[in-house]
This record gives sequence, structure tokens and C-alpha cells, in this order.
Amino acid sequence: MKKIYKTLFFIVGMLVFATSCSLDVDNYQDIPTDNAYESVQDIHNGMTGAYWAFGTYRFYGKNVVAIGDMASDIAVGSPSSGHYSNFSRYIVSETTSELEQVWEYGYKVIDRSVRTIEGSKNVLNNVQNLTDKNKAEIDLYVSQCYSLRALTTFTLANIFSLPYSAGTDNLGVVLVVDKPIEAFENVERSTLGETYTQILADIKDAKSYMTKALNAKLDAPSAFFMNEAAIYALEARVYLYMGNLSAAKASATKALELAGNKEPSDEAYLAMWSSIAISDEDIFTISKTADDNLSANSLNTLYGSYKGALNADILKVFKSTDIRLKLISELQSGIHPAKFDGISTAQAVNNIPVFRKSEMYLIIAEAEAVAGNIEASQKALYYTAKRDKAITAYTQLPSTKVNLLSFIAQERIREFFEEGHRYYDVRRTGELITVAADSKPNFDASKFVYPIPADEINSGFGVIQNPNWSDGLPK
Repeated sequence: MKKIYKTLFFIVGMLVFATSCSLDVDNYQDIPTDNAYESVQDIHNGMTGAYWAFGTYRFYGKNVVAIGDMASDIAVGSPSSGHYSNFSRYIVSETTSELEQVWEYGYKVIDRSVRTIEGSKNVLNNVQNLTDKNKAEIDLYVSQCYSLRALTTFTLANIFSLPYSAGTDNLGVVLVVDKPIEAFENVERSTLGETYTQILADIKDAKSYMTKALNAKLDAPSAFFMNEAAIYALEARVYLYMGNLSAAKASATKALELAGNKEPSDEAYLAMWSSIAISDEDIFTISKTADDNLSANSLNTLYGSYKGALNADILKVFKSTDIRLKLISELQSGIHPAKFDGISTAQAVNNIPVFRKSEMYLIIAEAEAVAGNIEASQKALYYTAKRDKAITAYTQLPSTKVNLLSFIAQERIREFFEEGHRYYDVRRTGELITVAADSKPNFDASKFVYPIPADEINSGFGVIQNPNWSDGLPK
């Protein structure tokens, strides 16, 4: 399989995680895969390689996030720069480079995770004199790999497959489970139901290995890693997208319990976007430093010199009393979102949040609203809604199910603009949106799916194209 099996070497870990636990990441030399797993350090290195592929701009470090906004109704790429304008106008094809990168690097994450999981068995079975701490460290690294494989498989499914609500018999993605896919090996796509079953199985394994590691008294991973709270946050998002709202609520509640109840002040909330320190909002965030040298490949550049902008209509969902308006400015080039404007010493450097506490509260609010538990929904929603300073009590929030759900949908826009949630939200809800310069909301993203890259299809190793994918394009 051409794009899955691209190289036989782990790449130097370039994503630096500032934490004092046993997950500290150091650069390491390339290790041929045949000899890659002969020590605990090798397992650590394999995990690091998976994190690097996940955090690169080619995957979650920019592309996945940018698609989530640019393909929706809240942001637009500039035709003058050519960056992501094709996603905003839905002029995409089997050779769109960003889709090629997402596919390729998504499977790099999965491949490295699988190799590391399998390699850990070799170390445990064949390396003499492993201490109990060594074994616990391996459990910790393996938990990370299961988490990354689950999150990456889920991400790929939300780009290259129809939504779960469209039917579990639809095509899912290629699952890489017990062993890596080797060169020239034929594969096939699973069903979407099988894809989600595997995602949930990986989450279960991630929890199990994390529990063993923490029970052995290892330091808990920071928010720069898929820590225990992040595993439950992932599970909450997966269940939300599956429409299992009671399970989503339970997992989100557990994620918040594990993440701690410390809440950022308004000042800290605004300041966290110009800092690379872990904030009180973070559950899992991709760490970036000036050493990453992103420059043209940063989200800052996409919304800066490449003139990506928010749609002007987004301002209509904010009241003038909302502090989050301080993260939006009106420039000559358009409505500018400032969440990824960099730090004082490096304009292209920002952490990229993957899971935040705000998302968990909004998941709980949505689940409670759908269940008709109005007060419980209002209380969960108040966590983010009070960022509009005119809202001083949860009782001021909508008091009917319909109005509450409408408010939550708009609150997700207010809270997550520029963070890449919107396209994936409307896919799961079926909300019609305005895209491609249409004058009214008439695009149903739940009926659309991006094409598998042509290089993968043409390689002839069994991956089939999404049938009639172009029929779902805006008319």
C-alpha cells in the first residue's frame, strides 16, 4: 500500500514536549525497523515518531484543523494566495495536495503506533532484567500508541468516510491492527461500523495500559500527551459523533474529573493563545516551539500573510459583551482570527489544542439538552457561555430544548472558531451551511466525503475510491 508503507525508518522526533515525567522526548537517531525494538528507549523512540507524525503540519498540526474551518461556513481561504481557497470553494480532487498529506501522514502515525505496540512485545519477551519501572514505562508508551492510533483513525474516517449517522455499512478506512502493512501488500477498506468498533477497542486498550502505568506510580503525563483525561476526552468525542450521547456525557464527565476543576479566568483564557505553556483549559494540546521552524506551514501564516479570514457573518453570533471578540479583529484583508498569532518571540509558534475542557462541557450540555434535562444542560453550558459578560447566571440561558440546542450549536462556533471543529460538527448534525459563495444555506456536508488520494488508488494495492464522491459537492 503505497502511502501507508512509505519508509522503513522512524524519523527524528522534532516535536518537543516540555514535561518532567517519564515521557520526556529527546531527539534520537534513525533506527531501521528490523532492529528498532531492543530496549525500553526504543519503545519510547517509536512513540515519539508517532507523535511527530501526528503533530506535523501535514496532519493535525495544520491541515486537519484548517480543513475543519475552511470547508465550513465560518472561514474562507484567499484566492489571491491560493491557500485553502480550494477547500472554501469546494474545488477539490483526488490530487489535492493537502488531502494527500493527511492520508499519508495519518497512516504514518498509525504505522508507527502499530510497530511500537508490536515492538513492545519483543522487548518484554526477550530483554533480560527489565525492572518493574521499565515495564510500567512500556505500558505508558503503549497506551500513547493506542490513543494515537484511535485518534488518527477517527480523524481519517471523518475526512475520507461519510459520517457515522449515514450508515455503518458505508466505507470506513483501512484498519492497521495486529501488524504493520508491508510493501506491496494488498489491503481493503473496512466498513464504517468496523472502523468505529476498532477505534473504541483502541481506546479501551489505551485506558488499560494507562491504568497499569499509573498504578505503578509513574508520573501522570502532562497535557502535551494523550494522558488519562485525554483518552476519555477522545472517547467522549467519538461517542458524540456516533450519536451515543449518554456515553459521550459519561466520558466527558470523567475527562473533566481527571483534568481537574481549575477554571481559567477571563484574562488567563485570552492570554493562553499567546503562550506555549499548558493552560487550565488544556486536556491535550500539540506542543510547538520556535525550533519547529514552521514559517509558511503554520496556522498563523494561513490566517496572516496568506489572507485566510473568518466569514463576516460570524460576528453575528457574538454579542458585543463577549470576551472572545478580543480574539477577532477586522483588518483590510478581512475578519482576522487571532488564536494562532504566535508568541512574542515567534509569530509562527502556537500550541494547537486537540481537546479542551470547554469541549467536554459543551458535549455534556448537548447530551443533557437532547435528553430534555434543561437545567443540567444550562449548568454545563454556562462554563463557556459566561464568556459573554452579559450572561451572569445559567438561568439566563435558553429554557426550551430547541432553543438550547440552537444556542449550543452557535456556542461551538463562538468557542472553537479557528480550531477546526465546524466542518466536522455540521457533518454529524446535518445542519445546512452556506459555502462556495452561495447566497443561502443549502449545502449538506453530511452527504459529502473527500476522495481518497489518486496516488493511493492508482498504486493498485486494494484501496478503493469513495464511489460518486463528487455528487456530494455543492451544487
